[in-house]
Amino acid sequence: MNNFKFFVLGNYSPNIRTFGKCKSTCYMLEGFSKHIFLDFGAGVFSKFIRLVNAKIIDINKVIIVISHNHVDHNLSLLSLAFYLHMYNMFHTKKIRIQVILPHKSIVYNIITKFKKVYDIHVLDENFVMKIDDAKFTFCETIHRGKSYATKIQIKDKWFVYTSDLARYSNKLREFVLGSESVLLDAGYPKKRFNSFKNYHGRTGDILSDTAKLNVGKIYASHRRFFSKDNDYEKYFPKNVNTQLVKIDKKYNMFK
Repeated sequence: MNNFKFFVLGNYSPNIRTFGKCKSTCYMLEGFSKHIFLDFGAGVFSKFIRLVNAKIIDINKVIIVISHNHVDHNLSLLSLAFYLHMYNMFHTKKIRIQVILPHKSIVYNIITKFKKVYDIHVLDENFVMKIDDAKFTFCETIHRGKSYATKIQIKDKWFVYTSDLARYSNKLREFVLGSESVLLDAGYPKKRFNSFKNYHGRTGDILSDTAKLNVGKIYASHRRFFSKDNDYEKYFPKNVNTQLVKIDKKYNMFK
């Protein structure tokens, strides 16, 4: 099980202060026969294409799963679409990449205009994807617009990526319960300024609720420019068996 890892291509919000230093959200999964990406946010494309040119990624084997329709999670789909369009103009063997994303959004309507380069599937709770021995299932989360957590289960172990999260629903608690590890939107250390309803939860609340779900590890993801490392330790609940990991490189999905 140690062959299955996720590699951080981007782990921040798209705030203008972060550009030039980091990338919006994108995680590449390793250990599968396909190159699977969880989200594909603004600024990620340049890093992605360098991996393709270095032959670390076979672009013919790429699958992209978009959790929700915010630019820090999907904007590089547009850059990739233009690249694929130009590539296909000058090559006999055409490339068409599988993309799974929620329906009824501006981004979805734009992406569907690129059906020559994208094989598009609508993401909802009925969508199931099987790759090798892994089963991918999805659970709707509380966030602005349609948003989905991803569960990757192999035999009796599973890994969950929640993406952005305002708070837990009972359905999501059941979905996450017993995970080997959770790649978790860590929220904001304090109440979000100019807060929108159902946007991002508070760090303490999200971490505490997750730690109660018999989770082995929490990977604190999607950090903001104003978040400090010790914020997560400060708000992490005491006397729990769950391990908190602040991420920036490559990590095991399972123990």
